[in-house]
Amino acid sequence: MHAQEHDTTPVRHEYLRRIAAEIDELDRQNAEARAMPHRTDAEHAARAARLALICARTSAWWGVLARKTYRDHDMHVLHGRSAVIAEHTEKDRARFWRDAAADWQARTERRPTSDAAGALSNWHELGVTA
Repeated sequence: MHAQEHDTTPVRHEYLRRIAAEIDELDRQNAEARAMPHRTDAEHAARAARLALICARTSAWWGVLARKTYRDHDMHVLHGRSAVIAEHTEKDRARFWRDAAADWQARTERRPTSDAAGALSNWHELGVTA
């Protein structure tokens, strides 16, 4: 009989489990944030700010995956490219929600919204012209 050997070294791709767990948690937080009340301008601002933070964190984890994947010679380059695309997509979402939060906060404070606010623009309500 052979004695069972236990490998005490970290699993080579343990980083994949860690990153997947973090992204799963952020997906859960994203669903919670999307369910936040958003009837008033202040509620919209709080919800958008929360979503911006979650998207920024998600982007960061995709960035970790991209870097780890490119350094891992067992992984195909397509995995790294996909992670980079996901990172930039989440970064764009974070920017969108950050801008939306700023515009909703401006509406709450009766300040002019950004000129890119589109439907959120309150310029006509405040008598602001371009």
